[in-house]
Amino acid sequence: MKKRIIIPILLFIAVIGTSCVSQHNVERNYSELRPDMVRLYMTMDDYQYLGDVTIDIEYKTYLGIFRKILTVNGQPYDPRFYHNTKISFTHKIKLGLLKKSLYKVAETYPQADYLMPVSFNDIVEHMPGGRIHKQTMIIKAYAVNKVSAKVVEEQHKAEVDALNGQNASLQAELNAAKQELEATKDELEKAKAAASQRTTTNRRR
Repeated sequence: MKKRIIIPILLFIAVIGTSCVSQHNVERNYSELRPDMVRLYMTMDDYQYLGDVTIDIEYKTYLGIFRKILTVNGQPYDPRFYHNTKISFTHKIKLGLLKKSLYKVAETYPQADYLMPVSFNDIVEHMPGGRIHKQTMIIKAYAVNKVSAKVVEEQHKAEVDALNGQNASLQAELNAAKQELEATKDELEKAKAAASQRTTTNRRR
């Protein structure tokens, strides 16, 4: 009896399930032209030089183990209040305690897109039981040009065309001045010849 009731119910559910409208789409792309890594190649022509900034730090070392920071960017260092800025350089750039001075770079050139450390200097003063280090680093700052190379080329072409137009105008004025000078010269020659002829005629009389 139960089977007679269950079977129609199952058939009814199956009919309802198959009558529902649905869509399922599976898409796969196996094209090798889709890169798994994208690189952006830029040259120094794509950057605008902003300037350079010098960061520095002075600290003492005792017995080669203990260190005490004296100044950061020329200001007395207070371990309770400090400014921490993280800037990633290549693994070849060893900042050490100079990383505490990087905030000056961010404050001086907040719009910089590319930073290049160009020099590092460490002045060491020996003293009994320790040393005093005065470290400085110069960092150049660059920003990506807001104008594309194509726009720069178009602007350069427009400037060249404008200069060519000015040169053509000046050349036309120069040619007109030459023609006027030649005409004046011819008139002077004619006037001189006429005056000479009159003088000769008067002498004959």
